[in-house]
Amino acid sequence: MKRHEPELVRRGQILSAARKCFSKKGFHATSMRAIFAEADLSAGSFYNYFTSKIEVVREICAEDQEGLWAELELVSKSSNPIEAIAHCVESIVGFCHSTDARIWVEIYTEASRDKEIRHICDETEGPLRKTFADAIAVGKRDGLIRSELDLATLVDIVMASCWGSVSKLAYKPDTPIEAEKRIAYRNVVTLLTYS
Repeated sequence: MKRHEPELVRRGQILSAARKCFSKKGFHATSMRAIFAEADLSAGSFYNYFTSKIEVVREICAEDQEGLWAELELVSKSSNPIEAIAHCVESIVGFCHSTDARIWVEIYTEASRDKEIRHICDETEGPLRKTFADAIAVGKRDGLIRSELDLATLVDIVMASCWGSVSKLAYKPDTPIEAEKRIAYRNVVTLLTYS
């Protein structure tokens, strides 16, 4: 069933308010009341749209994952998996910067404490990890990636590089984004070429 336009607009306002609160105060310190206030809603009105802070996080992750599908398709169709994965990581770093990298650090930090948030993060990362693993397998088969490391380890290395850049942007928000995207790209190319 499709949601009505006013409901979608209101849900978008709530998600925007939650992002601002998570960025300013951190996930753990952000109360539901703070989100109500930022969204200019009463508690009763808020609960017409979301049942909990966890549900808000799930929706933020789902919303942002939407923009990732085209990137993943490019990776899966590329004849050069190293370049495609590096470009995808570069795009993720740019996207996290544009949506405020602090939000992602906050959500992933909370995932270390909360099983439900960890599950949401795992679901969000799942398609990305699978696409990278498939592309690396093709690269190994075609002799482009000559690493003795297994697929899971290589995917972990690529993801660690990506989240390293995102974390840097969170604690150093004045980092020039184009320079950081180039670093992220080069790191992945180097890792997959020489690991």
